[in-house]
Amino acid sequence: MKKIALTLALVTLVTAVNAQSLNVTSARESINRGYYEKAKKQLEPALEHEQTKNDAKTWYYAALLYSHIYEESQNPRSKYKNLDPDALEKCKNAALRCKELDTEAEHAEGNNTILGYAGNEYYKKAINAFKANQWDSCMMLCEESIKLFNESGKKEFASESYLLAGKAAMNASNQESIIKYFNPLVRLRTKENLVYRTLFNTYKSSGDTNAALTIAQSYVKNCKNDYNANMMMAEAYFLKGNMEKGSEEIQKAIDKTEDPAVRAQVLAIAGATLEESNPASAEARYKESLQIEPNQYVANYGMAIITYNKVVDKIQNIPLDDETGLYETTKKEYNDAIPYLLAAISYIDNIVDDATRNAQVNNLFHALNALNKVYTTLEMYEEAKPVKARIAQIQKNNQ
Repeated sequence: MKKIALTLALVTLVTAVNAQSLNVTSARESINRGYYEKAKKQLEPALEHEQTKNDAKTWYYAALLYSHIYEESQNPRSKYKNLDPDALEKCKNAALRCKELDTEAEHAEGNNTILGYAGNEYYKKAINAFKANQWDSCMMLCEESIKLFNESGKKEFASESYLLAGKAAMNASNQESIIKYFNPLVRLRTKENLVYRTLFNTYKSSGDTNAALTIAQSYVKNCKNDYNANMMMAEAYFLKGNMEKGSEEIQKAIDKTEDPAVRAQVLAIAGATLEESNPASAEARYKESLQIEPNQYVANYGMAIITYNKVVDKIQNIPLDDETGLYETTKKEYNDAIPYLLAAISYIDNIVDDATRNAQVNNLFHALNALNKVYTTLEMYEEAKPVKARIAQIQKNNQ
């Protein structure tokens, strides 16, 4: 009797195993024919059965099935649109489990395609979260996307997810996450100026000048033709106190520009970079920039500030008991700053695109403040009235 019982038990076990294997095979056929509800019923028992749950093939077809179900869920007219609300999550988990079990890489090609598909879908969800200002959710979804793209063997596809997550971290003012998401992009040799500039500023603000210099060096190495890289290197050298190398990098940046409009822009940026360390060189850059393009903000505002500061320096050196009238004579030199400030303000006022003009409101505020200070110092009170009114309006709008 014992032998008969044992035989019956073995037959039952074999039958169950064969049934689950048959379910997997049947599910494959159902998937191929687009019978996703039927395939789901056939496959789910095999995912839990002891003899088939550790088979890579079972999980491969599960990943394939759930990828189709999720695709159908995006179509409001599909009869399968509500078949499984967790289809994408199940697709992801099944594909990862298949990869873990598929030691012979039998399903690698197809499974990697599914992993890439799932990664892209998580990335699209992350975009929607970003648009909704859901920064933490966006970063979490990007994490999933990055993991899946990396697992698929297409690590280069993860770049956009890193970039989006870094932008979300910027909006969340999360310095640690900015570094976490943007540094891999540097290793991937991104061309994105935003990545290098944000990392550079992050390290600079924390006082880590060595890390800031490293970022600038990576920028120059990865983007050999980008003048912005050399400008960042110049800034990095200035932070380290190396004025000579900083000036060399500025010249390299200028030499890379052939288009006159771009050259004017680079010269203006160079002036702003040199303003504190070498005002004379900054003034020369500003003037050269304005010769090419008089209608701009940076060089006009920069020249106004340099001009104003020159007068301040002169006045500070005049003795308090001077009776020669030198103070009043020198004070009149503040007039020289007025045309530059008016030109800077006019440039912003004449920007046609509302969004672009609104983005310049801080620059406008600084220029108006400087102009008001000049008018007040020169006792030009009537001229100062409309300027003060504009300043007050900007402050009111920002409350």
